[in-house]
Amino acid sequence: MKNEDFIKIALNSKFYQNKFYGLNLNDWSGIPITTKEELRKCDAYDLIGTDFKKIATYHETSGTTGTPTSSWYSFKDSDQEAKVIINSHINLSSNDLLLNRFPFAIALPPFILFWACQKVNAGHIAVDKASSITPIARVIEIIQRSNPSIIALPPAEAEILAESAFRKGITLPTPNLRALIIAGDLSTSTRRKYLEKLWGVQVFDLFGSTETGGLFMTCKNGQHHINHPNLKVEVVDSNFKPLGHNLKGHCILSSAREGMPLLKYFNHDIVEIKDNFNCDCGDNSPILIHYGRDDNVLNIKGMEFTLADIQDIVYSMPIVPFIWKIHVYDDNLIFEYQLSRKHSSLNFAKEDIDKYLYDKLRVPVYSKPCQLITDDDLTSKPIFSKFGHIVKH
Repeated sequence: MKNEDFIKIALNSKFYQNKFYGLNLNDWSGIPITTKEELRKCDAYDLIGTDFKKIATYHETSGTTGTPTSSWYSFKDSDQEAKVIINSHINLSSNDLLLNRFPFAIALPPFILFWACQKVNAGHIAVDKASSITPIARVIEIIQRSNPSIIALPPAEAEILAESAFRKGITLPTPNLRALIIAGDLSTSTRRKYLEKLWGVQVFDLFGSTETGGLFMTCKNGQHHINHPNLKVEVVDSNFKPLGHNLKGHCILSSAREGMPLLKYFNHDIVEIKDNFNCDCGDNSPILIHYGRDDNVLNIKGMEFTLADIQDIVYSMPIVPFIWKIHVYDDNLIFEYQLSRKHSSLNFAKEDIDKYLYDKLRVPVYSKPCQLITDDDLTSKPIFSKFGHIVKH
């Protein structure tokens, strides 16, 4: 799409009519960015970009980093959201039975998956992770009874569910399972490879957000190709000046979604667009590399680490904890971890972890084995929110 097309569609919403009133929109570089704070303060109905009769669903962000942000999807949008899944290399079909572990309360991912299943006549099982009706123990039982071919869930939930399955003596992959779809949190290629080893099937990652929708599914080689027909992705520096391709910076997204268009939306993600990446999957589109959010960047003793840096280190450990958390202080890090029971007999001491992390990070790190999730939570209670890996003090 051309820049003027994004502008024209954005002006269908009252929000952008007010924001751009009196401005010259002929120069793309001079158009002001849209911030999350603006969306939070805006009347929800002002964000709608079409006739209300065309609206299919309303969603909100989780609110974990502030006031929730509203997001509207038209019936036309729901078709496009489904296509992101359907046109991907996961090859969803009527032969599949998809178990959907995402929370249906307000969140977007479960609906994208349900819409996709409806389009191709694939079977669908809703096991909402935020519902008391479907705690992890029952999800394991449902998996055993139904043998889904695809399981869709947040990456931390995949790690927790695998641990629960091990404790119940269940071997992964379960019968018929051929793939996982993960979304909602950053998952580097290192983390995805770890999950593939854990589950024994290929892992596909859906990149997007509640505000922008589902944008890209990883290809069969694990790459996010920028191939969405109604999206423009830009990378800028801290002063919002364009950086172009092959440079790491802040992500700016323009979306021509009918229900809620966005123009030059600053989503706080740190990304890089690689246009010199040769992928043999058949898609020649540029590659998007996601390094995490800017509020998860660690600055300590003159060193800077993105969440992607931390994930690549943790998920390359000789023994990967099934759940972990890093506390960030001015002059050191505390790495809390809980090992899987399958590793209880292995000789990997706290001192080994301290040395491994220091060798990789070159800053003081103190590891601390602890119970981050109780046995009861692991088996009988739902997990209500995202698991944050970074805590800043």
